[in-house]
Amino acid sequence: RFLRQELPEEWPPERLAQGFGVSLDVVRRVLRSRGCPPPRRRLRQDEKALKAAPAPAPAAGCEVRAPDGTLLYRLPRGWGVPGPGAQ
Repeated sequence: RFLRQELPEEWPPERLAQGFGVSLDVVRRVLRSRGCPPPRRRLRQDEKALKAAPAPAPAAGCEVRAPDGTLLYRLPRGWGVPGPGAQ
């Protein structure tokens, strides 16, 4: 929902479906839904996704890519892999 809301021209439903590896119907249902999981469930989902995700390459620390290598989005500054000297 965030990608579609912030960058609608860049993220049509077809590209979202391809990027997340789901059907167009699933994307439409998610975009129509308004519910958000409770904070604890959301945290568990985020942790599960991070464990399942492959480790990012050092040069691609601020980019999120689909399994086929296409760029999905870039993370804002301060997110992703810490830069040199960060603790």
